[in-house]
Amino acid sequence: MQSNMIVGAAIHHIEKALSWFVGLGFAFWLAGCAPTVIPAGDPIASVRMTENAFMASDGASLPLQYWGPVDDPDAVILGLHGFGDYANAFDEAGTALASENIALFAYDQRGFGRTATRPFWPGTQSLINDASDMLVILRMRYPGRPIYLMGDSMGGAVAIVTAASRPQWMDGVILVAPAVWNRDMMPWYQTAPLSMISNSLPWLPLSGQGLDIWPSDNIEMLRRLSRDPYMMKSVRVDMVAGLADLMDLAQQRGGDIDIPTLLMSGQQDQVIPPGAVAAIADNMRASNSDQSTICLYRDGYHMLLRDLNGPTVIGDIGRWIKGGGTARDFSCRVN
Repeated sequence: MQSNMIVGAAIHHIEKALSWFVGLGFAFWLAGCAPTVIPAGDPIASVRMTENAFMASDGASLPLQYWGPVDDPDAVILGLHGFGDYANAFDEAGTALASENIALFAYDQRGFGRTATRPFWPGTQSLINDASDMLVILRMRYPGRPIYLMGDSMGGAVAIVTAASRPQWMDGVILVAPAVWNRDMMPWYQTAPLSMISNSLPWLPLSGQGLDIWPSDNIEMLRRLSRDPYMMKSVRVDMVAGLADLMDLAQQRGGDIDIPTLLMSGQQDQVIPPGAVAAIADNMRASNSDQSTICLYRDGYHMLLRDLNGPTVIGDIGRWIKGGGTARDFSCRVN
């Protein structure tokens, strides 16, 4: 069962990294080795979407999945999955929202799932550029239809920065348990070894084994994911460092969002500390109160869309979209 703790728990590898660092000694650190980042290449082609792939501007083919009515939907969602996950993370949500005539598209982000650059971090800017390009494709394909960007965990961090910097390509943003635990909120004994190890032993594999963290209360779902070959059961430490950089930026940019926003978090989340989510929620209320909706689910864990309470969360997403993505007269079914 411990093997699937990588799902949604990668942030806590920082503490595990400390024990590895002490055990291996400073000699390795002194040797030095730069983190490996494989970003998108130079633009060489027009972005486009095929039935099974999002073709990025550098020619990379990112596996694509979609659910719902692709010909005449009432609304369209672009889903960005979490750390260690892939596009199939939205299977439950896409299937349920299809009954509301809402189409959901999701691709494997660079470095994850079925992409050619797995298991290397692509860099924050590449993730943001890919999301923006895919939004442009959807906007062109569905003129006149509302387009929403939905990010889950790590994908939520990407969505925050994308919404803050390129709001023109979306009508609203949905943040599901966003990964916003930045370094300023972490104790020094987590941030210091992460920085040192990512520059000395960037290849060091980290897994969720031994972590007493439950990303969800849906045990059958967790068992199924533990057998999924496209889920990452371990990650390089420099990927965790890249995630930390992304979370830093997301926490900084949360107050810059000026479009309808739905922020969803579970009160049983053992991955992202409540204070981190509360901080970005406060920033959003202060800068965008008329367009921000905050939903806190008493029975929700980190994997909100796939928890046992997932149908309630997904139902709220559908109702929020059907209501035009506004906070007015909308209330979450927190149960």
